[in-house]
Amino acid sequence: MADENEQQSACEAGRDEQHCKCRQRRAAAEAAAENASAAQQPAAHHCKCKHGDAEESGDEQPKHCACKHDAEGHAISTEPHLGYVADLASLIEIQQESTVSRVVMREDGLRVVLFGFDKDQALSEHTAAMPVTIQVLEGKLRVGGEGREVELVPGGVVYLSARLPHTVYAVEPSKMLLSMFDNRG
Repeated sequence: MADENEQQSACEAGRDEQHCKCRQRRAAAEAAAENASAAQQPAAHHCKCKHGDAEESGDEQPKHCACKHDAEGHAISTEPHLGYVADLASLIEIQQESTVSRVVMREDGLRVVLFGFDKDQALSEHTAAMPVTIQVLEGKLRVGGEGREVELVPGGVVYLSARLPHTVYAVEPSKMLLSMFDNRG
């Protein structure tokens, strides 16, 4: 882990092009995007650091990345900015007898995931390593945790602390917005 942190620090400082994985991440994301079917596969995310810009512009000497990367290796902007996603519900379709998900935003300390549940589909008891909120965009869910169950409809929100065992059950076909707050760095 320390070795990885040293490599990341060297990458961010622009000193160690050999260990910077921006190109590899970008190539993997592009390959994943090509292989993903158009039907509700997670959106590919690629590093938007200056490495990619240099490659695309044809510069012989690529600029080194100065962006921050999350625990999964995705680039995160460190500059103040406004993130925006319009019409969340339209970004996911409910599939018959299935639960589908799609990451729609990845920012410093935040990941936003859309879920589509057909009626009677569920996420069995599990925990999250970070605090989360759940909101329903369409439909009705039953969220259970800490010995309680709540019916969640559009306009409501559920907060779950880190490592709290919980379940999610679709009372009817539903679209859910999950926001994951990760401040571990």
